[in-house]
Amino acid sequence: MKEDPRIIKTLSKLQKAFVMLLKTYDAGDINVRQISDEAGVTRGAFYSHFSDKKEFVNFTINELVGSLFNSSLKDSVGFVDEVNHKNAHGTNVLSVSNFFDKVAADYQTYTIVLDTEKLPQFTEVLKERLNSEIKTFAEYYGKKVKHDGFPIEVLSSYYVNGLIGMIRMWLDEGMVYTSHYMANAAKKILGTKIQIDSQNIDLSDFFVD
Repeated sequence: MKEDPRIIKTLSKLQKAFVMLLKTYDAGDINVRQISDEAGVTRGAFYSHFSDKKEFVNFTINELVGSLFNSSLKDSVGFVDEVNHKNAHGTNVLSVSNFFDKVAADYQTYTIVLDTEKLPQFTEVLKERLNSEIKTFAEYYGKKVKHDGFPIEVLSSYYVNGLIGMIRMWLDEGMVYTSHYMANAAKKILGTKIQIDSQNIDLSDFFVD
């Protein structure tokens, strides 16, 4: 997509309209006319950017997931006490605090898209992205990563489902706890550290403050 302000504005309107419609309808029941009408743009404008609704929904999901990770991923170099990385800046860690703060900042949107009945693809893509980032972290540090003989996929699944489950519970309960409280709870459960020993890395070290 071109970085034209008019295009960005139109795409933003369409995405917000789709999320608003999800308050009432499941994703499969929403059509292009409804999205366009809700956004206040023509169907021609919609089709100038997307070939069909499926492409639009995939784009919207990837944009929302990408925004969440753009706010939360940090270069691992700043957290691992290793002077010379073999391939500096080759992997990331995830700031748990930033992750919860981002959800809190746009809680209305994330409350809707994390509803697995209305838009099941969103949770699937979010889990896939988080699993992928953890796998990249594990592959980068290789044999230095301890996992007590368990397959990386098993531990990663545990962390991913646990973290997303906490977020869904938090949103479903009306955010009765602050994002700071939730992040601290997650960090305590995950055992996050300020500094990571490069010779003694746990898979959970992917998650930082």
